[in-house]
Amino acid sequence: MPRNNLDLLSLLQEHGAVVEGHFEMPSGFHSQTYIQTSLLLQHPHLAQRIAQAMSEKFPAKADIVMALTPSNSVLAQEVARVRGARAIFASKDDKGKMILKHNFSIKPGETVLLVDDVTVGGRKVLRAQQLVENAGGKVIGISVMVDRSMGILPLEIPLRALLSYPIQTFAAKDCPLCKSGMPVQEIDELN
Repeated sequence: MPRNNLDLLSLLQEHGAVVEGHFEMPSGFHSQTYIQTSLLLQHPHLAQRIAQAMSEKFPAKADIVMALTPSNSVLAQEVARVRGARAIFASKDDKGKMILKHNFSIKPGETVLLVDDVTVGGRKVLRAQQLVENAGGKVIGISVMVDRSMGILPLEIPLRALLSYPIQTFAAKDCPLCKSGMPVQEIDELN
C-alpha cells in the first residue's frame, strides 16, 4: 500500500506547471498544453515526495535508476536516494543517438529502473531500454510523473505513472492552432 498520498495534478496546477498555448514538442508534434515539471522539481521537498511515490510504483530491486535525459537527472537522483541505488542519466551523441557519458556504466546483469518526467509516445523509452540491454542490463520498468499518451504505448516493459493526463497532439501540417494563426511558443523559453 503506497505511503505517499500525492496529488500530482493539484501540485502541477498550484505551481503553474500546466501551461496553455501553442507548443511544438521535442517530438515535432504540436500541442495546446505543455507540462513543465521542472517547476515542481526545483523544490527539494516536492522532488522527494514525487520520488518516493515513483519508487513505490516498482517495489522490485533496482541497482540503477536511470533518467532518460540529463534534464531529469534530479529525478533519477531522488528516486535512487529513496531506493539506495546508483543514479545515472542518458545523453545524446552528436548524431542524436542515446548514449551514456560521464563514465556512467551498466554492468551485465544489473537491474535498471528508468525514470522520466513526461512520456508521450514511448520512443525515448524504447531507446533507453535498448541502451540498457545493449550494456547487458535488465530494465524492470519505467516510472514517470505524467503519462500524456493518448493510447497504447509500444512498450514491452511496464510503464507506471503518477498521473495519466492524455493530451491531444497534432502533426504540424494538421495542427488546428497553426491553421488559426496562433504563434508557436518556444518550449525553451519556458525551461
